Amino acid sequence: MTKCDKTLFQSLKILLKVTKMPDQKTTSEKKLVKKPNYADILCGMGESRVMFRWRSSLWKLLWQELLAYTATFILISMVYRYTLTMEQQVQLEKLIRWCRHQSTGLPITFLLGFYVSLVVKRWWEQYCKLPWPDTIAIFLKGLVVGTTEEKREKARIVKRTVIRYCLLAYTLCIRNLSVRLRKRFPTMHELVRTGLVRSDEVSRIGSEDSSEVFSSNWWMPIKWSIEISNQAKQEGLISNAPGYSHLLCRLAEFRSSLTEVANYSHIPVPLVYTQVVHLAVYVYFA
Repeated sequence: MTKCDKTLFQSLKILLKVTKMPDQKTTSEKKLVKKPNYADILCGMGESRVMFRWRSSLWKLLWQELLAYTATFILISMVYRYTLTMEQQVQLEKLIRWCRHQSTGLPITFLLGFYVSLVVKRWWEQYCKLPWPDTIAIFLKGLVVGTTEEKREKARIVKRTVIRYCLLAYTLCIRNLSVRLRKRFPTMHELVRTGLVRSDEVSRIGSEDSSEVFSSNWWMPIKWSIEISNQAKQEGLISNAPGYSHLLCRLAEFRSSLTEVANYSHIPVPLVYTQVVHLAVYVYFA
């Protein structure tokens, strides 16, 4: 065996060791393997999978009305076929044709199009108005600094406290709007366990048991953030006056965005228009 053959043989051995038993994986690799979704296997992928979802779906929202409509349709069909006489069937068909002719003048397309566009617009605007604390964190990183070791430690505590108060205000406000967040934090005790709020701060904010947005004190942590920023400026941790002004503006914008999101929940689509759309759809399909 020549030297070239030996080199080739060793290379093949190394390659075989690397590719040997590919089905055997380490523990960390097994953890990264995603388990198959049996809903995807049964329903397929893409649009068919989306159509068969139940959570927050059209079927979950309308299954009671759909069941009642189907049962009523079957009952009327059975009465029409097996109970009514021939003359009564003719009269019922005339009534159906008259109702169909009257429903042609119903602007169902205009009503549904306007209503759907309004609901989707409100939903998207509400999402876009959700504030992010990243800008405040960037301003704090650049403005709150310390020259000595003691001041650097104070600056770190100030930055962490301000961001914690922003997250606390965000959680308290959205908690009154989101069912999932309410289930995640049903009481203030759960927030204390996560470290977002201290026990003495809970006594100042209140129990927050009411589901009404405007009876909540979710704005108080933002007020505390401004007070801490003022104290940090007086202690010399913030030396840039224009930057300090911009920081206060970002805190005010954070509160304003949360207020606008809360207003979307407090002031829904007018009930009269919602009832008109529902009545028009029921009459049209009935």
